[in-house]
Amino acid sequence: MLANKEYNVIFDPKECIGLVKDPNTIEALDKRWFGRREDDRLILSIEELSYLLLKGAIKVLDDGEISDLETLMSKYYECFKTMFWPKLVVYNDLRSRGRRVKILSDRVFIVKHKDGSLKMVVVLEEKRLVRAEDIYKYVKQARSNGLGLVLALVSLQGDLTYYEVIDIELAR
Repeated sequence: MLANKEYNVIFDPKECIGLVKDPNTIEALDKRWFGRREDDRLILSIEELSYLLLKGAIKVLDDGEISDLETLMSKYYECFKTMFWPKLVVYNDLRSRGRRVKILSDRVFIVKHKDGSLKMVVVLEEKRLVRAEDIYKYVKQARSNGLGLVLALVSLQGDLTYYEVIDIELAR
């Protein structure tokens, strides 16, 4: 995992993101599909930051040094309130299966499979209502970008089920 190195990431509590400024660290993380480049820095989402902390690949720098997720969560609780666990469950599962994952937006990931195909994965949580028009919006977004669509449903117990959305023609 990341050449068994521990990288330093600066935490921005206002934006709930990690910032990487060292060019070598940026290159190492970006090559493995972590974060998004912006000017001369790499921005890590809270899920990416948490995943890398769990794997022992980074130290988070704020006014001190944080090397575990529990400490980061207790210190910056506000960053972890909305849909954090379901997104981390899906992110961790995909990474543990050897997939490359980019976070596109709040609940949407782009996943590169081992065969090179790309899919858009939308994270859903059990008992959290989703409007049909929102699902349709994801279908249109995936289609317009030439991607397959997968809905990742996380149960309240943390179990994960993937549903691939495909076109079908209903015969009369």
